[in-house]
Amino acid sequence: MKTFEKFYSELLNNQVLTANEKVIYVICKSFANAPRGCRISHQYLMARTGIKTRKSLIKALDRLTLFGMLARKQIDNSTCHYVFDKETMQQYIQHNQNKRRKISLSKKKNNPQINQQNDNVIHMVKKER
Repeated sequence: MKTFEKFYSELLNNQVLTANEKVIYVICKSFANAPRGCRISHQYLMARTGIKTRKSLIKALDRLTLFGMLARKQIDNSTCHYVFDKETMQQYIQHNQNKRRKISLSKKKNNPQINQQNDNVIHMVKKER
C-alpha cells in the first residue's frame, strides 16, 4: 500500500536544520499514524539515512528535540517512541531529564572521587570587564 505524506515547504527550506535532521524528521513523521505510534530503532534510522555513528544520530535527534519538532522516550533497549504533539513532548522531555538526573546521581554515589575537593586544583575563572 502506498501512502502520501504532506510536509510544509518551511521544513525543506529551513536553513537551520541539516539534511540529516530533515530526513530523520520526515521518516519519523511518516510513522506518526501507525497503530502503536512512531516506534523506530536507532539501527533503522541509521540504515535509512546513511548515518554511520550512533553519536551523530543522537546529536541530530537532540537538535530536533531542541527545536521542538519531536520528542523521544526509550521504551526498551533498542526502540524509542517518538511523539509530535506538544503536551506529550513536554512529558517525554521531563521524563528524560529525570532519567539523566538519576544516572548522574548514581555515578556520583558510586564514584566518591568525583565528590572530593582537591586542594591541588587551580580553578581559572574568566574575569568580566
